[in-house]
Amino acid sequence: MTTDLALLTTAAEQWEAAAKKFESVQKDYESQVKAIASDGTWTGQANLAGKTTMQLTHEQYTAAAKEARAIASLLRDAHGQFTDLRGKLKSAVADAEKAGMKVSEGGIASFDFAKADAATANAARHDPDLHTAEASWTKHIDNVVRAFDDADQGVKLALQTAVLDGTPDLLDGTPHGFNAQAEGDIEKVEAKEAYELATKLTSKGHLDAKDMAKMQRLFRDNGHDKAFSQTFLNSVGPDGTIQLTNKLTGLAYSDDKSHKQAYDAIQAGLAGTVSTATADTNSSFYDKWHEKLRQAGGKNFGSKTDPLYGYQSFVNLMGYNDHYGNQFLNDLGNDIIATEKKQPSIRTQWRRHPGLDQSDPLDHLLGVMSKNPDAATSFLDPGDSGKNDHLKYLLKDREWPKIATAGPGALLTMDEPTSKLGLGQAIEAAATGHAPLPDGALPNAEARHNQAQARVMHDTVELVDPGSSSAAPANLRRPLANALAEYSTDTHEILSAKTDYQDETGVWSDDGKIKMSVGRDKLLRAMRGLAEDPLAYATLHHAESRHISHELGGLTADTKLHEESNVLDKAGAVLGSYGAIREDVINDERSSAYTSADWKAKVAYHILGGAVTPMTIGPQKIPIGDALQRGVDTWAWAWSNDMKSHADTEANAKIADHYMDADRQMRLMIKGWAADQHISEGDHDGKNIIEDMTGKVMTGSVRGNVQAKNVFK
Repeated sequence: MTTDLALLTTAAEQWEAAAKKFESVQKDYESQVKAIASDGTWTGQANLAGKTTMQLTHEQYTAAAKEARAIASLLRDAHGQFTDLRGKLKSAVADAEKAGMKVSEGGIASFDFAKADAATANAARHDPDLHTAEASWTKHIDNVVRAFDDADQGVKLALQTAVLDGTPDLLDGTPHGFNAQAEGDIEKVEAKEAYELATKLTSKGHLDAKDMAKMQRLFRDNGHDKAFSQTFLNSVGPDGTIQLTNKLTGLAYSDDKSHKQAYDAIQAGLAGTVSTATADTNSSFYDKWHEKLRQAGGKNFGSKTDPLYGYQSFVNLMGYNDHYGNQFLNDLGNDIIATEKKQPSIRTQWRRHPGLDQSDPLDHLLGVMSKNPDAATSFLDPGDSGKNDHLKYLLKDREWPKIATAGPGALLTMDEPTSKLGLGQAIEAAATGHAPLPDGALPNAEARHNQAQARVMHDTVELVDPGSSSAAPANLRRPLANALAEYSTDTHEILSAKTDYQDETGVWSDDGKIKMSVGRDKLLRAMRGLAEDPLAYATLHHAESRHISHELGGLTADTKLHEESNVLDKAGAVLGSYGAIREDVINDERSSAYTSADWKAKVAYHILGGAVTPMTIGPQKIPIGDALQRGVDTWAWAWSNDMKSHADTEANAKIADHYMDADRQMRLMIKGWAADQHISEGDHDGKNIIEDMTGKVMTGSVRGNVQAKNVFK
């Protein structure tokens, strides 16, 4: 921390000066010594021998200048890296201290009780998460220190390499001469070292502990560096990259499981180099490497009876990293589609290869793409003209891969268990503009979207509409429900059947807001298909309830009668539609995944799990008691309290029936709204207001329920 790093630049200047001196002496040597051998005054055998020696000496001066300049460049590079890393280390320590920690000379963070006031110190002593916080800060500081050490090892390697004779020849008289190929870029030196280790691993099948640690360090330290990444990938090529990831996967999951963590770390670093190297799609590197990847992608790297195609391995490698450029992801998706159309057999798999998360490279890529929502949107967006048919191909036209097994006298095929998992994630990301929601997070019913995102949602609903009340593919149900729930402002209007949404279809802009509309029947059938999964249904119902509560929050005691009637009637119609969906799922004899009671109970647990605790709505925390959510909170709290006294599924299913009934749900939500408006059910006028409002909901509920049931006939 106290080292004078300026000495590195001073040394670099001296090495640069040395290079100039070598060049100056070389000129003198050429004019005053070497010239004698060629001016005609010296002849004979001695002259011939002298010419050779003089040429070698002349070349050594050139090599010496090259080596000196390379060292100067390496020292300047080291100064830049060390200065940056020391700044990051100081910042990490300062941040820890700001958080109340003290940091020892060894980098160990612990709560600083001496500097804390009495109340803070007392709270820290009783905080069960204190040790976790201390460990977290220690790890953060340790990571920066390790990055410093990684960089230091890289500088050491580059300096050692720079002073080695690049072309040692025992016969030229200079086996330990200056290095005419000295490289002045640390990362390029490290890329060459990584290439040599990768070649060794691929050819010999293993690395010793020292080389394994070195390979991990090389990728960990340089995966973000463009020069390292492109130099390394240029050296191994797409074929070599695929062979390397296949070898690492085989070792981690079959041949050397005890070192799986180390092999996975190298895979993560290798994936990082792919991410960095392909970020600039306008580079000559990208054009050449991309073309070679196209050729390698459809190649079988396995056997005829146990094929393993390049794209399978390559996309599996990509799964170790979350950050890839939009264009690269889109190019790769286009390439895989083109390849599988030319080679239909590429879709059939004979077994699940150990270590391969998914056998289907296109679906796996879509899952990777979901981490970059903009890339997912551009890949799936049909566009204004509808020319991009990716979404249609994936939801309607594609023949999804099967797993084949040789049975007695016949070839047996079965669906891939993970089929469409990546597609669902990609659609959720593409339609919402954010990565798929983690468990416990709920969609934001009031979210806004751009036109491309809305087009993805619109066409998804159109394409998943089964034309009847049947289930959507299992792996699509929850992610599509997450996405559709963020369009509750649109679906609310469509299902209410009383707005301008009935006159519009597609996507349009209205007063700066993007709106999306599909046919009501199509929407109902699509929602019914998703509702086969109780968690998907609960996600939609809960989001709709929050939107209704938001609409109620916009009413006041002074709201005009027709405005109030419109809000309440529409709310009733929408919840009546949800009731029809619920009934159709429960009464469908073809549905065997859940019993009626199980389905209802799971819906209840999912709705209440997010409604009675502070929750994540999209990227934000929405606390209980938020003014615009008072109604839904009142409904959920009453439901939750009722369930606490019961423990069996049948009882909870009956309670769910009670609270998901449109009229009962709205009565409780209206009570929550009334309390916020200081309207009491306890007095005559307050009771009449609440009863009148509930009656308007009931009218809409009957209408919505009947219309929806007609769709499911």
